Amino acid sequence: MFSAISMAPWWCFACFICGGAPDWPENGVATRDWVEEALEWRLDRGSGACEALMPAIDAWTLEWIANSDEMRVDINTVDWPVFTADPMLQGALIQIIALEQLQYLEFNNKRVLRKLKRYARRSDGGISEELQLVFQENKKLQAK
Repeated sequence: MFSAISMAPWWCFACFICGGAPDWPENGVATRDWVEEALEWRLDRGSGACEALMPAIDAWTLEWIANSDEMRVDINTVDWPVFTADPMLQGALIQIIALEQLQYLEFNNKRVLRKLKRYARRSDGGISEELQLVFQENKKLQAK
């Protein structure tokens, strides 16, 4: 099986940052099992981590989610003010909701928001003061 990590030169620190990354999907076609594994790994890191692999993993997982007959991810952006502070969190939110559906978890706004906040915290630069305030606003909205 081909591993993206095997492509990294000996001097690359990708092994530390990208350790445990899923192998590329067989024949370049994502499957449900691969997407679940990839999302678990992906969401354990923040944005900016393992820049050599993340764009491909994001593309494959989001494409599979978009084309899946198994699930549907609907997001009303009005319910998620965190996007005003960081629009890039939309992809992560889609991935979090999709992973929960793959794991047969019932949708829970509070849990999803906690996971999104944890993802943002692990991202490059962490959570800005503005984003922290917006997460608090979002928490109040989710409590309604």
